[in-house]
Amino acid sequence: MVLTLVSCSRIKGLFDRGRDEGELSLGDVEELRLSYIQQDIDALRELIAIYEDENQPLDVRIAAVRAIGESRHPLALQSLAEYVEEAEALELDLILISIDVLGGFQDDPRASEALVQSIFAVDQKVRELQQAIFNSLKTVKPEDRVLVLLDIYERSRAAFQNTALMISKTLGNMDRDEVIPILVFLANDESLDIKVRNRALDILAQKRDSPEVIEMFADMLTDPTLEAQVRDFALRTMKDVKQERLILALLETYNRGQESYFSLLNTLLDALANFDDPAVKPTLIEMALSPGIPRDLRIKALKNLAVFKDPSVFDSIVPMLEDADNYPFYTHIIELAQRLGVTDQYKNQLRAAALVAQEKAVQERKLQQ
Repeated sequence: MVLTLVSCSRIKGLFDRGRDEGELSLGDVEELRLSYIQQDIDALRELIAIYEDENQPLDVRIAAVRAIGESRHPLALQSLAEYVEEAEALELDLILISIDVLGGFQDDPRASEALVQSIFAVDQKVRELQQAIFNSLKTVKPEDRVLVLLDIYERSRAAFQNTALMISKTLGNMDRDEVIPILVFLANDESLDIKVRNRALDILAQKRDSPEVIEMFADMLTDPTLEAQVRDFALRTMKDVKQERLILALLETYNRGQESYFSLLNTLLDALANFDDPAVKPTLIEMALSPGIPRDLRIKALKNLAVFKDPSVFDSIVPMLEDADNYPFYTHIIELAQRLGVTDQYKNQLRAAALVAQEKAVQERKLQQ
């Protein structure tokens, strides 16, 4: 008990001397630290006061914060949290060390909250500093101002990319069972900005071996109600994954996309039924000739070509009959020739095309034998 009384007296003397003379030393901080180790709570309070005293030298305040961090005492946590959250003065070395020390209070919700708030506090201070700098640029010559602004832009973009990288790495390194359900929820949350959802997908792609992730991407790819931008991003993100569930989902996505494409073509051909702008002719000819398009759509394209009353389009259509597989279109091609008034003009070409188709069919049968 005598030791404690002597210690308290010594502490008061140290701190009063520091206040009178303006500054304390590293030795004074060490004495206070040792006193707290001997169970003197007043020593901890004095260390906290030194840490919070802006008039003390930076190295002394840093020593004080390290000392109070060793205590893991609620008073120390409160002081650290308040300083880090508010970030009133951007004393970089001190705030970095304060954040590091505060991180030692593991699993304490007060520490976690303070660390999160510190991000926003520092960001706000940086924004205020940037605004002050931008305001001061008004006095700089225009040519120099432009160069400075371009440099600021490049640095800001680099800083943003670096922040995104750090976030991705941090999330990517988190325990799979902890982070995956949260990221899956974010990726599927339609109320969030598409950029946020895509970022969640990007991070999830780093855990491609996870069954939950594969399942989520497969569901997204086959969901017709999902926003196209998100679905396309998911498709590009998982393109290298050779997993059965995902491959089947990709096939389903392809089939649905093909159906959607053909439905669009059908609507387009209906709209073009009486549209005679010459710019449309090459597209209709391409549709009619394309073997990858369903038969009914190719027939519609042939019928629409008659609208232009342009006999020259038939030059592109005749070669269709040189392929025996196109025989189902024969009636519609003849009808097009009649509507264009070129039946007599092209009768020899039509006969020659049919002969070519017959010869090709004979050759194919010989090869198959």
